Amino acid sequence: MPEEFENALDLVKSEDAASWFDFGDGRLTALIVLVGFAAAIVMVRRVRLFFRRRRPPRIHPKLQKYGEQYGPVDEVVAAKRRAEAAHIIATSSTGAIAGYDLVEQVEAVFVDGFRRPEEATEGLKAAAAMKGANGVTNVNHDRNASGRCSASGDAVVIRKRRSDVASPADKPTRPAAPEDRTIDGSTGNAPTQTS
Repeated sequence: MPEEFENALDLVKSEDAASWFDFGDGRLTALIVLVGFAAAIVMVRRVRLFFRRRRPPRIHPKLQKYGEQYGPVDEVVAAKRRAEAAHIIATSSTGAIAGYDLVEQVEAVFVDGFRRPEEATEGLKAAAAMKGANGVTNVNHDRNASGRCSASGDAVVIRKRRSDVASPADKPTRPAAPEDRTIDGSTGNAPTQTS
């Protein structure tokens, strides 16, 4: 080892390790306490934020009707609306529904006052089903100035297009493979030829 390095190493070993961090009047201790206190505050805030995010938001009672929370009455109405909307087979934004023939146009339907476009479409389907329809054509969504959604369309009765419905007689049959053929060439249960 070089001589200069050994002298520096002896100097470091001879000095007290605490004297390296001694600022004289406890400033290091105060700094450590401050850093620890700041870290504790950050941790407490993160824990509070974690639990607050898990809670539903608190909405002022006068504004609850505009919030996303549903009351017990709203849930019952929404469940009935979903049950009615399940009767609708298909919807379309045009005047025709692909794969279906239009049998009868029942009535034009319009619903208003929903929070989201999906709810407005569900309400439109329920209104059409209550009129006796099983499809909705010309579906259109709008949002009014107050932020509520509306939907309109034509309630129609539809049926599956005949060319799209495959009958059992139309099913393609698989031709018999050569190993399935019998001696006489038929595909029956007759004994096969052995060589």
